[in-house]
Parts: sequence; C-alpha cells; structure tokens
Amino acid sequence: MQHLTDDAKTILLLCGRFGKTDTTDTTKPLSLREYNRLADWMVDRKFRPADLLDAITEDKLHDFNGAVDPERIRKLLSRGAAMALAVEKWTHSGIWVVCRSDDAYPERLKKHLKRTQAPPILYGVGTMDLLSKGGLAVVGSRNVDALGEVFTRDVGIMCAQDGMPIVSGGARGVDQVAMLAALDEGGTALGIVSDSLLKATVSGKYRSSIREKKLALVSAVHPEARFSVGNAMGRNKLIYALADFALVVSAEKDKGGTWTGAKEELKREESRRVFVRTGGDVPKGNWALIELGARPFPEPPWRDNIRSLLLHDQTPTTKKRAPSQASLFGEQAAEPDAGVSLRERQVPFDESARVESDLNQKEVPREELQPKTIYDAVLPVLLEAMQDWKTPAELTKILGIRKGQFEDWIKRVAEEGKAEKKTRPVRYRRK
Repeated sequence: MQHLTDDAKTILLLCGRFGKTDTTDTTKPLSLREYNRLADWMVDRKFRPADLLDAITEDKLHDFNGAVDPERIRKLLSRGAAMALAVEKWTHSGIWVVCRSDDAYPERLKKHLKRTQAPPILYGVGTMDLLSKGGLAVVGSRNVDALGEVFTRDVGIMCAQDGMPIVSGGARGVDQVAMLAALDEGGTALGIVSDSLLKATVSGKYRSSIREKKLALVSAVHPEARFSVGNAMGRNKLIYALADFALVVSAEKDKGGTWTGAKEELKREESRRVFVRTGGDVPKGNWALIELGARPFPEPPWRDNIRSLLLHDQTPTTKKRAPSQASLFGEQAAEPDAGVSLRERQVPFDESARVESDLNQKEVPREELQPKTIYDAVLPVLLEAMQDWKTPAELTKILGIRKGQFEDWIKRVAEEGKAEKKTRPVRYRRK
C-alpha cells in the first residue's frame, strides 16, 4: 500500500471520499473553500495538518471561528478505517495519492492557481514525473470537425517529435485525438480527467502507455467519481496550470467548457500563452478568443522546434477578425468586417495569383484571359488554398468538392510541377 505522510493522511481524511456509505451530512468532506479556511487557521497557529489530531485530543478547536463545525472535523478525522480500505483498493489498481502538503505535489499548481484554487488532493496513475514536465495544453470540442481533427493530430505528432508533452483533459474529441496522436508517435501525455479515474486506468487505449511510463492520468476528484458538469469545468484550470502553453482547437462562443476555461485563463494576471487555431472555417469562438487576447497558432509547416516557436511568438494580441473564405471560383464570401486589411487577417497577398497582363503591364485580349476548362478556372483557387501545407481533407473542405475530384486535380497539379507533397500525414503545398 502507498506510504502516506501523516499530513497527507489528515488532508485525505478531511477532503477525501472513500465510498458511497462513508459520507453523511455530518461527515461531508470539506470543500476547497472550507479547507482553505481551516488551512488559514492552522497557519496562524503554526500548525501542520497532522497537528489537528492532537488538537482534537486537546480540545484546541474551540477557537476555530470558520464556517466549519469543529464536531464535523472530528468526525471526518475518525474515518481512518474507511480511508485505509480505500487507499488499499486504489493502490492495487495502480492509483497513487498526492496531497498539497507533499513535496511531490506539483509546484505549477501552487504557483499558477495559488492556494485558493490548488486542489488539496490529486489522484493519479502512471509516472508522477509528468506532473512537472509542462507541455502544450490542447483543448477543444468533443464533436470536432474533420479539419480540426486532422489539425489536432498533426499537432500531437509534432509535439511528440519535438519532445514536448501533450496536456489535455482525456475527453472524447480533441483531447483524446491529441493525446493518442502524441503517444502513437512515441511522445508523452498528461491527462487531467474529471471522473472515473479507476475505469480509465484499465482502458485499452491507455494501458500500454501507462505501463511504458509515457502517460499519466490525474484527477482532483476521487477515483470513482461520476461525471458532473462542475467537475468537468473545474479541471480546466488544472490543464492550463500544468502546461507551459495552451492551444484551443475549437471553441463555441459563450458556450461550453472549452470557452469558459480559455476565457478564465486569459483573465489571469499571469496567464499561460493561449493560442487558437485559425483559418477560414474555424468556429466563431476561436476568433472571439483572439478578441480577448489569445494568439493565432502558427500556421504549418512548422519548421522550428515547437517550444521555441511558441515561446518566441511575437504576434501582438490585438483584436483580429476572421478571414473571408474564397469560393470555388474565386468569389469572396461575405466578411465580418470589410475594412479589415489582409495583414490583419493574416492572409499574405499572393503575387502568383495576378493575371499575366497585370505583371507585364500590357493589355491582353479578353478572350485569352477566359479559362478554357474547369481545371483552368479552378487552378488559381487551388494554388491559393495551398499557400501553406494542407491535408486532402482540409483542401476538399475549403474548395467544397468531392474527394475523387480533388484527387484528379491534385494529380495533374503535381504532374505539372506546381505542387509538392509530404507524407505522414499526406499534405500538399504549392511550389
């Protein structure tokens, strides 16, 4: 069974849950706010948590004027047998416990969240070292679209190749895509889960990575907790705190945990650098987060080390608008703000898209400018879309065409030497 210090045992007795039958109205574990009040009282008296056991014996809690009834504290601290059984069960499942009084408790949480928000207890499985490694927090919608999923997977692979851990929430969608992509590429990941840690420890998709010390799963709620919106919202701050940088792949404006967590982080006095995926087809929430101070995530291809790329990003956090999206035949869709410049929308002007007559400053008969085939009409739009590396899924969505039609066109573009190709994953960029 895991060795717990006396301080850790006391905190676990005060704030932990040990089963469905160990808790009554009078033995409801202390909330974070209640424990912080008790901690303030202990600091004033130069107590350590373990000293509370003697304080009860010597009746020194009578001057505790906080919101917690001293009798409730006594009852919570008397649950030693229930705690021992629970810890034994967790240990057999590979789960460890670390409390705020322990040296192993991550300093990142204490520093970033301060004592008012740092959870008293963390439960986890896997290598505890990953709690101090930092990394890139990747968050987003559970129902991410195809482009967002491809982008997330590419980011996970890139982080693995550069030795940067992925930090995420382990939920379906963006979280799992990022974590599994990094793990499949030989990288590491830290998942902060909001429920059912005990079940996650035996999940097939995580088991081998936990065994190989490439993955750790951590929770601030007891290992058998069921899902609740409150717990899911609460873990967002832990994701940001345990990372160095954050990337929001997709966020719904004014709705959902991704939006709430990112907005909360951006309001912090010393917030992490929050980046968002940009492009013509990202959710409105992404652009709204830029309005609040987030930064556009660097566009692929990523030629530099990812940590260096994000650390030295000089993009000003001024307000930006979403770029307009070109239609199949080059017509511009309606813009949110027609007065926004190309520079503000981060869309570089494409010199190659100019008509031949403009470059040579001489007039060309109108009939010679007309495209002779559909391919001739589409080619400038296709090349415009391939200014940076794009996957087939991204390009077919941008152009609004079928996969088969795209494959016919890209084959011809490649044969004409106008595009280059990369694999793992397959991507194209114009020459």
